[in-house]
Amino acid sequence: MSRSQPKPVRLTKKTLAEGALRLAEADPVLRKIHRRFGPPPLLRRPATYATFVHIILEQQVSVESAKATFDRLTDACRNDPSPRAVSDLGDDRLRELGFSRQKARYALALADACLVGEFEIAALSRLDDDTVRSQIVAQLGLGNWSADVFLMMALQRPDILPLGDLALVKGIKEIDQTDYASSQQIVDRAESWRPLRSIATRMVWQWYVHQRGRDIF
Repeated sequence: MSRSQPKPVRLTKKTLAEGALRLAEADPVLRKIHRRFGPPPLLRRPATYATFVHIILEQQVSVESAKATFDRLTDACRNDPSPRAVSDLGDDRLRELGFSRQKARYALALADACLVGEFEIAALSRLDDDTVRSQIVAQLGLGNWSADVFLMMALQRPDILPLGDLALVKGIKEIDQTDYASSQQIVDRAESWRPLRSIATRMVWQWYVHQRGRDIF
């Protein structure tokens, strides 16, 4: 008889606060952030197709611009941007709502994959991080950054380091006052944050957005 896989760990508000305190005790830079702001927000998103579309819209544009387009999509889909609803809208309507040609293609391809059962979003919560990542990056237009965002915010996995995230990369350089020249150097810098790198990332984001006079996204 095969042994069942352990259920993947999910962050909660309580475990996030406990983890932030542990990180603050171990890392002097994170300690300064924690003393100033306290634990970071959990930043939840639903584990749905709509969240993937939102992530697609966020690729290489501002958070505000992506949200505006996503809100228009949500209105057009009567508050339910499901695979069927988005597929029914089609390319021309998505373009009218503010999607680029490429992003409309990605959203429609993902809708088709969901509708025919090639990509089962509901099943991702039961899989380990590496398997989730491999299934996500197999979809058109979804790479490691998209997988990282979904793992962190929809599945609430505790140990994700989103190297493709500009706020994280810039934030680490600024808080450390170090010009890390490569992604590997950032990975090495964050090694001491294991197994709580998702929490450390939220703390860096927390500092990054406050430095720029914004609320955390």
